Amino acid sequence: MKKIFSGFRENITYPDSSNFRVLIQKNTYHINAHWHPCVEIILPLTGTYQVTVEDSTYDLAKGDIMFLHSGTLHELSGPAKGERLIFQFDVEILYSLREFQSLLFSFPSTFMLKRNLKDPTYTAAEGLLLSIIMEARHKKILWEAGLYSLVLQLYTLLFRSSALQMQVFSGKEGNKSENPQVGHQYQEKFLAVCRYLNQNLSSQITLDEAAAYAGFSKFYFSRLFKDFVGKSFTQYLTAQRLHKAKLLLLTTQASITDIAMEAGFNSSSTFNRVFYQSEKMSPSEFRISHAKFKN
Repeated sequence: MKKIFSGFRENITYPDSSNFRVLIQKNTYHINAHWHPCVEIILPLTGTYQVTVEDSTYDLAKGDIMFLHSGTLHELSGPAKGERLIFQFDVEILYSLREFQSLLFSFPSTFMLKRNLKDPTYTAAEGLLLSIIMEARHKKILWEAGLYSLVLQLYTLLFRSSALQMQVFSGKEGNKSENPQVGHQYQEKFLAVCRYLNQNLSSQITLDEAAAYAGFSKFYFSRLFKDFVGKSFTQYLTAQRLHKAKLLLLTTQASITDIAMEAGFNSSSTFNRVFYQSEKMSPSEFRISHAKFKN
């Protein structure tokens, strides 16, 4: 199968006019830093594998599962011996479902499930990936629908897992509050609050409204939110809006004003100011600077 690179971008060609690509990769393999608009999942079947994402390098042992979100710049390297499952699919499959849309705006660039046969999330994910291999190999009637179903099951599993929820919504992998009041009894409540915020970024949600949604007083909610999430309510909301704006800048041709409104900023001037404070460039400059990755 032919791979075509445009700058750092790998243009994926899916076989059989489908939206899926399943590869069993063998022996020595190396590919320099690149990105692609699809999701990529890596599972070493035998041997090891090394993935570098930005400034971090991950060593995958046999059975570890790594999820690389679309648009993530990464470098891959495999040893002389070994087999790895590489599964790629069109991210629009996930964005087509409204329930996933707001969650995907917060999906980390990379997420890994370490091999742990006692972890029900890991064993279920491994089983779904093995089913994906079989579905792609045998190509029985409705095989593409089967793959579509397995992808939705896999990401539903991930978003329901406590490990991913903590990383997506708190911004801290394995975040543990120092406040004993923020324990298991509040975990589901604050995850629900974060989901609510992510689903309503374009609305002018106030601290009072979020506190009422959680069922707490404004001041108690504000203190607990910072303890659980690791940043204030305003900081979290601004960070999520900026993240959504960046994705819209890179994936759409919408105007700066429309993106500002869609991401929840009350004016384009506010959006430009906050964006510049965060990225040290304007939204327009950000879009232009990344244009080479879209050709």
